[in-house]
Amino acid sequence: MAIRQRGKGTWQVRISNGYDQLGRQTIITRTVHGAYKDAVVEERILAAEIAKKGQVQNASRKMTLHDFFDYWLQNYACTHLAPKTIELYTYEFRRIDIALGAKAMDKIEPRHILMFYANLQHCPRLDRRQGHLSPTSIRKYHALLHLLFKRAVRWQILFSNPIDQVDPPEYTYKNEKTILSPEETGKFLLLLKNEPLKHQTWCLLAIALGLRRGEIFGLCWKHIDFKNKTILIEQSAQAKVGGGVTIGPTKTRQTRLLSVPDSLMTLLTSYRAEYESTRETIANKWQGSQDLNENFLFTTWDGLPGCPDSMNTWLRRFVKAHDLPSISPHSFRHMTATYLITAGVDLRTVAGKLGHANSTTTQVVYSHLLQTAEHETAEVMDKILHTTLKNAENKQDGETGTSHKNQK
Repeated sequence: MAIRQRGKGTWQVRISNGYDQLGRQTIITRTVHGAYKDAVVEERILAAEIAKKGQVQNASRKMTLHDFFDYWLQNYACTHLAPKTIELYTYEFRRIDIALGAKAMDKIEPRHILMFYANLQHCPRLDRRQGHLSPTSIRKYHALLHLLFKRAVRWQILFSNPIDQVDPPEYTYKNEKTILSPEETGKFLLLLKNEPLKHQTWCLLAIALGLRRGEIFGLCWKHIDFKNKTILIEQSAQAKVGGGVTIGPTKTRQTRLLSVPDSLMTLLTSYRAEYESTRETIANKWQGSQDLNENFLFTTWDGLPGCPDSMNTWLRRFVKAHDLPSISPHSFRHMTATYLITAGVDLRTVAGKLGHANSTTTQVVYSHLLQTAEHETAEVMDKILHTTLKNAENKQDGETGTSHKNQK
């Protein structure tokens, strides 16, 4: 380390940063303007930065991507992510592990990532179905890699994220979810009246409010304001791997207060009365809370939180029994958005109702509906212009006729 004066009030700080691959010493310099003591302070700061960088580089040399994924699972994922999400990431990491897992974190470069993406385009599917991976699937690997390396940078295992230097794989979002037509929806609702109140309530919460399946099963009675006809969405339920249910925040970690249609509120009132009666019948076998408001709307027979997967099971049997199109609980959510957008509800309101992080998500997912709505605005404007012109012509003809009478 050395400090050299380069002029009046100007100093140069020089510190060794080791040796390069050819054995030549690497010197880092920094110019400081001020007094000598300022240069001394800067020298100490620069020395600390170089020492820290060396520690980070040593740590990253010792840790492979495979090791880091295990470390990330233990120190972040297990406490911050839902079990289903962890299961999905672990499943996706298998391909990453084969291609890049043995490499040291600091040795993975953009070219390695690009090669991995190129190979994915020709890989067979892990589910043994015909064809290759779709661009959407490949993009999921990009998202997971970016998430992992971003965390490595935050934990100072790396100084930079190599994924930032790679363009994400291109893809076009396609909303291919099956939704029921108005006629099919009418048939569905008619048949639904013959089902237990629990199943009716499941479906109406999904269709009328656009709730996610996990949000429906995360509802407690305390979240329903019968007086003001509102429901508070603040948590979500997810099935655990191996059984059971875990309760966590919503997908976007946001709460929202939704107004409830009168028809749904009437159904909820009836369901609550049946719920209380059932709870009293079970008596001491009830494992839920003794305070009704603290209980979940949908539970097992003895009061434990119900599993969201049970909604899928029932719905699959219901549509098959009544010869309806195959749909999932998430299809109801798309139906909600479809009906609202085609009815002319603005995008921000729809995004808020669905619980999207912002209206951009709504715009991407339902771009086909927005395009249809935009096309209809052209027809509306054509009618407006035609009517305006017609009124002006009629007025002009009226004024001309009056003028002729006056001349006579």
